[in-house]
Amino acid sequence: MAADHRSWQDHDLLHWLGKEAPRYTSYPSAHHFRPVTPQTYAGWLGALMPDRSVGLYVHVPFCEQMCWFCGCNTQITRRYEPVEAYVDNLIAEIALVAGHLRFRPRVHALHFGGGSPGMMMPHTLRRLFDAIHAAFDLLPDAELSIELDPRRLTHDKVRAYAEHGFNRVSLGVQDTQEKVQKVINRLQPMDEVARAVDRLRSVGIDQLGIDLIYGLPHQTIDSLDRTLNDVAQLNPQRISAFSYAHVPWVKKHQRLIDETALPDTAAKARQFLQIDVGLRDLGYTAIGIDHFARPDDGLARAVAEGRLRRNFMGYTDLPNDRLIALGASSISELDEGIAQNIPQATSYAARIAAGQLPTVRGWTYHGDDRMRREIISSLMCTFTADVGDILIRHGYAYNSLDDELEALAPFIAAGLVQVAQRKVIFHSPLKMLVRSVACTFDRYAREGEGGHRYSRVA
Repeated sequence: MAADHRSWQDHDLLHWLGKEAPRYTSYPSAHHFRPVTPQTYAGWLGALMPDRSVGLYVHVPFCEQMCWFCGCNTQITRRYEPVEAYVDNLIAEIALVAGHLRFRPRVHALHFGGGSPGMMMPHTLRRLFDAIHAAFDLLPDAELSIELDPRRLTHDKVRAYAEHGFNRVSLGVQDTQEKVQKVINRLQPMDEVARAVDRLRSVGIDQLGIDLIYGLPHQTIDSLDRTLNDVAQLNPQRISAFSYAHVPWVKKHQRLIDETALPDTAAKARQFLQIDVGLRDLGYTAIGIDHFARPDDGLARAVAEGRLRRNFMGYTDLPNDRLIALGASSISELDEGIAQNIPQATSYAARIAAGQLPTVRGWTYHGDDRMRREIISSLMCTFTADVGDILIRHGYAYNSLDDELEALAPFIAAGLVQVAQRKVIFHSPLKMLVRSVACTFDRYAREGEGGHRYSRVA
């Protein structure tokens, strides 16, 4: 059935843009996680084989100031003692995890996220790296990355990052316009961001990413255009443009945001199109639903070579999705399933003090989970999914998902999707709509069921 390529404004797409759907950094999404015991996760660690490398993720749930748009698991502290004590617990967790492993895993990537991992002082970071090196073998070409607040970057910290081998940094910028910054409680002059970029490049860290958010209060097409031009002057390798998820029923501090100043669904869609066209005009390659990269960047090469994947940290070109995660609320993914640590830092500390892995929930893969996960991942990464081929490779009948394919009829009628010989092809400049298409293949979630489970598509 041929797709209709008319302009998106010619269709009533607000029906889907206003719906809720998972972001599909995992399948199933975190909303559907169930209890997973420390013993179960310990068994998964013990079953790991040295045939493939792993990724490491370290979560640091502290910030000095709350940004009102924030959806992360973090807490505010002006004191350094809680950060130091938390790193003590991270070091203890590394020892607990290593005690369940039968070998020293080779690590292809190490990522620090938060919160603001940049809050760690150099001496604290050194202690943490000593523990990591004691338990894991970081490959010579491993990607070492960290999320940083440009406002907190000092010369001593930059030198420490270089000494430990960091080669990629993501800077949280969000928006460069003062009017927007004021109403999200994140004043951040552009010259301060530029100084942070210069400091990083001065020590050889030149693989830089800039994180932006659209759909914030008082953002307009014109203001976003100014933000894009500001960011382009920094010449980052990657730019992410995330849709602001207004979920005040989950994140209470978002109630401080004036909802009347937020763009409506149609305006938010136009903002995405502005970003998408603007960044491609500046020479960036579009990656999935919210990333952009220089043509010589690893993500752009992964798209060209069909290697792009999506995991808990977003889009990746790394060799596999085996991930051991450390810290409060962090999420691991191994061959058997998904394991998430307890979110509260105090409860996390109590588990560690008791000598227990802090795992509390997650998912054990069963049934057709892996098959559906591959279909959804393919749609999210390439905007296509050869459903028939995926079914056969996973040992299912070629027509096993014909009911789901039939359920795509409304998307086909709207010109969003084409289905030919069980191959699904997504067509729309509004790329976030692929989340709704992917949801059709989700056994555990259906659009419109329940309320306030996920963020809106736009």
